[in-house]
Amino acid sequence: MGRSDFNKRGKGRASEADIRLQEELVEKHFHNLDLDKVETENNAVKFDSKKVYNNIVNLIDEQEKPVRKSVYGWLAAAAMLGGLFVLSYYYRYAILDYVAPVKTIELVAAPGNMINITLGDGTKIWLNGGTKLKYPEIFRGDKREVSLEGEAFFDVKHDADMPFTVRTGALTTHVLGTSFNVKAYADDNETKVDVFSGKVGVMPSAGNAAIFNTIYLQPTEEVLYNKRTRAIVKTTGVDISSLAGWRDGELIFKKSPIGEVVSVLRRKFNVNIKADQNLSACSITANFTNVPLKDIMKVIARLVKGKATLESGDYHLKGKGC
Repeated sequence: MGRSDFNKRGKGRASEADIRLQEELVEKHFHNLDLDKVETENNAVKFDSKKVYNNIVNLIDEQEKPVRKSVYGWLAAAAMLGGLFVLSYYYRYAILDYVAPVKTIELVAAPGNMINITLGDGTKIWLNGGTKLKYPEIFRGDKREVSLEGEAFFDVKHDADMPFTVRTGALTTHVLGTSFNVKAYADDNETKVDVFSGKVGVMPSAGNAAIFNTIYLQPTEEVLYNKRTRAIVKTTGVDISSLAGWRDGELIFKKSPIGEVVSVLRRKFNVNIKADQNLSACSITANFTNVPLKDIMKVIARLVKGKATLESGDYHLKGKGC
């Protein structure tokens, strides 16, 4: 019996190491064979080649099985470790958040005050009075995300690998690096986003019943979302010069609805102001920068052809309407 008989078991692919092992096992088998017990007939040894072959094969199998089992065990362990590594890498930020959670900071600008902060990534944010901002102590992973209730101006540091997201309840605003103003007070009926530079994408927040595709805005463009009717309107050619003047203490209105004017004055001066329903069609254009509230109310009263009364510290606007 030559090497070719054993090579057939390996389908012609046995290596030199395999052949040497087979030869050693054959030699071991014949070495252990007790020839004295072999029956003879007519002085010739009756040689059972099939039996010898089977004995050798069985001996080889006994030697290979532990090796195969060990190899398969190592392969299974390696596959398991590889899978664990892939999962750990994929969920690395979730694991980090669990092991070492990032602290969430809440910043509140009191009515009548303005706050300016710079985040760890270099993004600058101005908060108008009555505004609340929540943001992580550090940005982790592949995104930068903050939540806003109120009005803020964002000058976002550009980072193509980490988009910046502002969540405002009704809307979610996505940017890479740009400057824009977001006005989203909880008690206002409208949410507004105005772009000063760069490009902004506005879409409905998760849980918002409104359904619309992402709206992209460029400089001097605006999105106005009505929370009551769920209608959304995009406007181009917006005069943005006065929209974020509040950062510098300016108080400028340009064709602003009386309801919006009252809301701005209420937050800036921390006083309650009420306007009759018949004045809702009126709009105001005026520059009230550094003007006392009592004088502002007098001017507005004349513009709506009415009067402003002060009762127990609260103002009441009355008039015929516009």
